[in-house]
Amino acid sequence: MPTPVAIGGVFRPRRWVLALIGVSSLGLANLAQAQTLGAVEQRLDRLEKVARELQRQTDRSSRSSDSRDDVYLQLDRRLAALERAISNLVASQERDHRELTTTVEQLQRMKRDVEARLDTVENQPPSAPAAAATDIIAEPPAAPLDADARFKQAMGYADRHDWPKAEFAFDTFIVSYPSDPRLPEARYQLGRAFKGQGKPAQAAQIFLDLYQQHPEAPFAVANLFALGESLAAISPENTGQACDVYSEIDVTHGRDLSVEQRSQLLDRRLALKCSN
Repeated sequence: MPTPVAIGGVFRPRRWVLALIGVSSLGLANLAQAQTLGAVEQRLDRLEKVARELQRQTDRSSRSSDSRDDVYLQLDRRLAALERAISNLVASQERDHRELTTTVEQLQRMKRDVEARLDTVENQPPSAPAAAATDIIAEPPAAPLDADARFKQAMGYADRHDWPKAEFAFDTFIVSYPSDPRLPEARYQLGRAFKGQGKPAQAAQIFLDLYQQHPEAPFAVANLFALGESLAAISPENTGQACDVYSEIDVTHGRDLSVEQRSQLLDRRLALKCSN
């Protein structure tokens, strides 16, 4: 009998067996030969069908095994995720429990502290009775300062050269009484307070604004002198501007200057080496 060949895990005879059988049977009668060949062919067909069926069953079994493996793998992953979630939940509960315990302990300590303080207050001896109302002489509250009082107070600071207090007092007066006729004088004194504290830039701005807005004010000459000094104190680069201010004093108010003011003007122009 010819050696079978494995197909899909099932053995079947080779096709060349048919040829071999046909060659060896040439001497037989034609009828016997046809019957023999037909029987062999039918047998081979049946074997091939059985082999194909076994192959299909093997394939289905393999696919079914793979499907079961996938299901097991998914279940294993879900179980692992569930275990992690349970572990996190347990850890969170333990943390919450610790925090709750700490909070309760703090509340208990606060309660004991409050109770101790209440006991101390309750156990204190009663204080002496308050004096009778008739024995108490209530002092009337001080009346708020009006504009005159505030201006006088600020001028007192300026006369004493208490420049920080003068700055605050005149600044408060300017803000509180913007329509007071003494407002230009208050601004001039505020510039003096800035100048006295070594703030020449702020002082120069106030003096310049005053000369532009109130060139005929009673303090106009003093204001220009203060402007020239403040400009010169800012920087050497402002020397020319200071000289212009002193020239303006000479041109505009030269005839009205006192002897002391003329001497002061000459000294300052010489100090700055003014050419005009």
